[in-house]
Amino acid sequence: MRLRKAAPCLKNGAAFFISILILRITECSVLTVIGRDERARCRKISFIDDFEGWHVKNPVMIFAEWNEPHAAAVRWALAKCDVPSVIGPDVSVITKRTSIKIDGHKLAWWHNGDAAASKPRSVWFRRPLQPNLIKCQDSDKSFLDLQWKLFQKNFLYLGGELTDSFWINLPSAAVAAESKLVQLRAAQKLSLQFPETVITNHSEDVAQLIRRWGRIVYKAFYPHSWKSAAQGTYHSVAVSVLDKYSDLPEESIGLCPGIFQRYIEKSADVRVTIIGSKIFAVRIVKYTGEAYLDWRQYALSENMMMEPVQLGAVWERKLQKLMRSLGIVFGCIDLVVDREGNIFFLEVNQAGQFLFIEERLPEIHLLRAITAMLIEGRCDYSLNACRMLHFSDYEDSEENLLVSKSYDGKKPLFALEQ
Repeated sequence: MRLRKAAPCLKNGAAFFISILILRITECSVLTVIGRDERARCRKISFIDDFEGWHVKNPVMIFAEWNEPHAAAVRWALAKCDVPSVIGPDVSVITKRTSIKIDGHKLAWWHNGDAAASKPRSVWFRRPLQPNLIKCQDSDKSFLDLQWKLFQKNFLYLGGELTDSFWINLPSAAVAAESKLVQLRAAQKLSLQFPETVITNHSEDVAQLIRRWGRIVYKAFYPHSWKSAAQGTYHSVAVSVLDKYSDLPEESIGLCPGIFQRYIEKSADVRVTIIGSKIFAVRIVKYTGEAYLDWRQYALSENMMMEPVQLGAVWERKLQKLMRSLGIVFGCIDLVVDREGNIFFLEVNQAGQFLFIEERLPEIHLLRAITAMLIEGRCDYSLNACRMLHFSDYEDSEENLLVSKSYDGKKPLFALEQ
């Protein structure tokens, strides 16, 4: 199967600056409201300590830090559509005072005694964190943190049942979908082609996979970097190619399980962003026409070329079935195309990055799509639910300036996967 170009290739937009600052709000945990009240747009967001969110009914609820780049952009877009939103990294910040009641007949949740105002129109489970109480005695902190952690687990795992709202994505499904094996098992059942994979901490099984395919790829479950105490240099665990000449130390591999896959001689990568019923696919190569080993390492490079493509009806149907089998409505899927035109599934990130695509290809309206789905609270949304907004408009906004200031004035990174 071969991909069809959907539009002429556009030259790369401005490169992003990488910020290594990870900001976590302290002292006054922040929850801001963006809606009709323009005063909220002009306040110093990071130090609001009075809670306004639930003074308006049925807002969009976002689980993320106020300055998480994608969440901030979506809140701006919601405001432009006169849709209120509340944001916070965890339940202790978002709900302040909350109650859940269950008896033999019903399950109910309310905030500050107002069940009607408590129901959000939709919930974006973007980048949640564990509760981290700061206004308490040090001797009580571990106990209180655990209580909030377990309370949040109860709250989130009931998800849509508790709030009767549309979730992107339901927490229980989101957690399961983060599993590489769960993804591949779902792909297997749908006859989606993917590279043979071994997840192991046994070096002999790695060696056997190499003997079978000649070359394989190593991936970590989660990105990791560190600074050498002796040399002061920075290192990271990156995607690596292994072959018969590679050293496979049993002790080291035994200490750290990894993901090992057959190496595919790629002609291109394909990034597919699925937002409800709509599919947005782009082809990624170098400007020289070569494929990357791992394009994420070069997401900021001006040498990266990206262009819209159409997957074809068969693959689109299979990917939508994959999403349904995983129970998620939003996801960023990575595919690769070999030199014969065959497509292979690699993975889906249920909380992946996507606005870097619109940065490079403004005609792909990803910000508008995610905003429209949150506004309508359903998968079969209409783009017309959201005004004609572009990511470039957000980049010129006061809200983006405030977010950038929280990253030491550097541009927030929209392409770093977690």
